[in-house]
Amino acid sequence: MFDLDSLGLDSICPRCGFWNGFTVRQVRLRDVIICRGCHSSIQLDDQLNTVRKARIALNRAARELEDSLKSMSGTITLEF
Repeated sequence: MFDLDSLGLDSICPRCGFWNGFTVRQVRLRDVIICRGCHSSIQLDDQLNTVRKARIALNRAARELEDSLKSMSGTITLEF
């Protein structure tokens, strides 16, 4: 299945304005990252578990697509 955990994100430090990178996994786990600009701690928050819910929904949609494609017989034709 497709997994969002390794997807990279960027955000601005609220203290110094420096851009910092982190992953979706770090947000989901509510990790603390260290700002590369001012070295302050930034607590990541998956507010209302939205990252976890999106991950579940994406995996469900991928399974449904896979099941739909398996059930199709014949050839798929794309017209432009």
